[in-house]
Amino acid sequence: MSSSTPYLDALSKHFPEECSSIINSLSSEQARSAVDTLLAFASGGDCPTDMSTLGQLGWARDQPAAIRAIQDLTAQKGTKRGRAASTDEEGVGSNSKRQKTTDVLEDDRPIFTLPSISTTSPVRKKVDITIHEKTMRFLNPSSRAVEASIPLSSISRAFLVPTRGKAKQHWTVVMLSSDVPEKGKATTSNPHQIIFGLDAISASKFDATSYSDSSTPSTSTVAKGEETLFVLREFLTHLPISLLEASATIFRSACATPKSGHCAAGIDAYFAAKPGTLWFFDSGILWGESKPCEFWAVGDLIPKDGIRLISATGRTCSVILGRKASPSAEDHNGGGDKEDAEGDIIETEFSMVDGREQDPINAWARQRKHLFGKGSAPPPSKAASGKKAVTEEEPSVGGNTATNGPAWDDSDSDDDDYEIASSEDIDNSSSSDSEASDVGSGSQPDDGSEEEDNRGSDVNGGEESGEESEEELQEAHHPLLRPGAMPKMSKATINAVVDMVNEDLIGGSEEEDELDDS
Repeated sequence: MSSSTPYLDALSKHFPEECSSIINSLSSEQARSAVDTLLAFASGGDCPTDMSTLGQLGWARDQPAAIRAIQDLTAQKGTKRGRAASTDEEGVGSNSKRQKTTDVLEDDRPIFTLPSISTTSPVRKKVDITIHEKTMRFLNPSSRAVEASIPLSSISRAFLVPTRGKAKQHWTVVMLSSDVPEKGKATTSNPHQIIFGLDAISASKFDATSYSDSSTPSTSTVAKGEETLFVLREFLTHLPISLLEASATIFRSACATPKSGHCAAGIDAYFAAKPGTLWFFDSGILWGESKPCEFWAVGDLIPKDGIRLISATGRTCSVILGRKASPSAEDHNGGGDKEDAEGDIIETEFSMVDGREQDPINAWARQRKHLFGKGSAPPPSKAASGKKAVTEEEPSVGGNTATNGPAWDDSDSDDDDYEIASSEDIDNSSSSDSEASDVGSGSQPDDGSEEEDNRGSDVNGGEESGEESEEELQEAHHPLLRPGAMPKMSKATINAVVDMVNEDLIGGSEEEDELDDS
């Protein structure tokens, strides 16, 4: 026969004998039942079956908030359950594979909590994420157990990007402990990176909790159907570093549509056989959304060939990023990475990029070419800036943006070959082509003097005409010369055309020989 007070009975077995008088004071069955109900409510137990329907609904509605309140109260009082649990597990020989967490700090006050967030790293489950003064903790929503605890001092970069490839709008947050993924297996206390996401439009109502200096926390409610970006930004402003947010004003994909929004700041690519997104920020490039994430700061890219584009057909291309090898990245040469002969440069190749992306990538690189090889500065912290973390990379007026162009002049004559053609350039090229066709169509000068002048100009201006012909073949003035403009021809088609030309040439020569013989 099952006990009517299972929670109280389980607690009584482990209660100190010196304090047994407290349990013994609960002499009446009514008192024991009341205490057992409270224990069930506080520990995530089921609602008693004899409770009314309204009571059961209230139990399910208010139980998570009560559990969080008790957990926060325990954390504020400095209960060091993490270390005690680890010691007990080692003593009784329980599961050694259970992931360990960092010790709870006595003065680590909670600041802000997001409930029921889908997390990819350091744990792959839905958890409540709380930013404390010194740590970021991931709590099980039902049991309130600490799944992972990450020191805020270990986070070096934070990004907020729209998630690509989802039917519904979605946001992804990426936090890195270092730009290059560290070698070795990540753990909950040293995850190398933190990745979690949230729907842009809330699918259900939830409450975000903010903890002030007072003992009473305040909640901000996000109703079903409301945008969640504001609460994400509020959560991320409590980080000690600046936040980088993807912006289409910094980079815009050539494949973007008017409805792409800030998703246009990234391009689809493959790292080895793994699909993902390359995000272009003003300060660098992020390979993000899926593990392992990696960041290339502009200053870390090598001055020569920091960004290389290779395309065989023009339909697709490969993006190769080169950076100087750091002590932590000496062994990071797996997958699509390779080191040069000197061993001080690591190149990472991303393949299957749409060929149309070459122009915006080249433009982004030209605008920041003067920063390549200068070294990456650490992201600014709130302590240095004296204010909360920046939530978006907003370019200054007249600065180096994809809209305004670079605010400096660091180009040479060869750079003109890579400029994107404007509508005026195309009109000018068509008019110059028509003028050239008029000259070559057989129109003769009126007298011999003009013909001699023309001949003289051809002789004296031979170099100029050569330069003009070279300019006419520039990619900027001839859209058909751009990568991907001409359709790809199969080998069979090329052979067929060659055979037709050969047949015409051979047949024509035989006819001429027959006429000569006659």
